[in-house]
Parts: sequence; structure tokens; C-alpha cells
Amino acid sequence: MTLPRLAPLLVGLLLAGCADAMRPREVTVEQSRVPADSERPAAPAAPEPPRLGEQLTRIAGELGELQNAVAKLMVSARQHDDQLANLQRRLSELEAQSRGRTPAAPEGFAPQSAAPLGPAPITSATTATAEDLYRSGVEKFRAKELDGAVLIFYDLIVTHPDHPLRERGQFLVADIFYAQKDYRGALAEFEALLTAVPRGTQTSETLLKVGLCQRALGDPARARRTWERVVREFPDSVAARQARVLLRS
Repeated sequence: MTLPRLAPLLVGLLLAGCADAMRPREVTVEQSRVPADSERPAAPAAPEPPRLGEQLTRIAGELGELQNAVAKLMVSARQHDDQLANLQRRLSELEAQSRGRTPAAPEGFAPQSAAPLGPAPITSATTATAEDLYRSGVEKFRAKELDGAVLIFYDLIVTHPDHPLRERGQFLVADIFYAQKDYRGALAEFEALLTAVPRGTQTSETLLKVGLCQRALGDPARARRTWERVVREFPDSVAARQARVLLRS
């Protein structure tokens, strides 16, 4: 085909292409819609609630503290019950001895009143000082009147619980029970003394005796722990030296 014949054909093709290029394109609704989420600012993230594991751990800790408090109260109540039972038993024994020692008056004669020997016994706890009670209890103790000494020392403990002599008086009561092989009563008194006077002048000796009572009652493992406490808390005391000997035996 010659050039003059091709010219009109090429001009037509060019005009058709320009018309397509200049024709406006249709925009669909989907293409023109802008997502609403992209225009809005991002909302702040809500704080996460406490994890269940952390809550359970906290509750378990609080429960453990309550259980420890209840255990301490039960131990204290048991000590007071043992102390009361021991005192009641001692009073019953004294009453029985008193009834057995009272001589019968002969018929036709009035009983003679014997003059008291030595210092008059202290009978009123409300008027007696701690010093008077302690002195009277020691006199009974040295005279081997142990039951009478125990009653006077109990009077001192009850009426003067905050006096410094109370510690020595209750220690002597517990020591009397230990010498009489009443290990349960002695242990109750020693433990009550530790509760009332946890850091006294005789705490190391009291702990040493607590261990001896525990061993006598068939609990050597607990006795060793008590003696280890003596060595740990009172390393330079005489009780600590005795405790080291007991731990090696």
C-alpha cells in the first residue's frame, strides 16, 4: 500500500487514541468511600485486669498469715490450759495433805492454838509486795516446803506480773516441777515464762530447760532445735556452753 493511501488511516487511528485518553473515567462508590476507621484517632488501650495468678498468690499469702496467727493463739491457749490444770492438781494435792495431817482433838478438850514459828505466813495477795512474796517463797523453797513455795510464787506471778522478780519466781516454780519429774508441768511453766518475758535475764537458762523437758517427754529432735536456738541467740552465755555439750551428746 502506498503512502498517500496510508495517511488517512493513520490520522484516524491517532484521533481515536486521543479521544480515549481524554475521556473522564468513572469512579465507583466503593473506590471513592474512605474508611471511617482510618479517619478516627486510635482509642487508648484499656488497662489489663490483674492476672488471676497474682490474685491467687496474694490470697494464699494472706491465708498463710491468718493460719500462723491462729496457730500461735492455739499454742498460747494450750499453755494456759496446761498451767491451770497443773495448778488445780497441785491445789488438790495440798488439800489432801492438809486433811491427812490435821490431828483429831481429844474428846473433852478444846483444841490448843499453837504459836506460829518464824515469820508469819503471807496470806493476803492484795497487801503483799512482790519483794515480800518472793522472800517468803524462797524461804519455803530453802526449807524444802516446795508446795508452799509454789503457791507463794504463783501469788507473785498473778498479783505482780510486770515486776522483775516475777521472772525468777516463775523460773523457780518450773524448776521445782522439773526436779519432781513433772516434765509436762515444768514445760508449761517455762514456755509461759518465755511468752511473758521473752527477753529476760534468765531467757537462755529457760530455753535450756525447755529443751531438757522436751527430751524427757520423748521429743529429742525438738530439744535439739531449742538448744541450737540457745547457742545462736546467746552464744556467750553459760546456758550456751551447756547446750553445746548436750548437742554433742
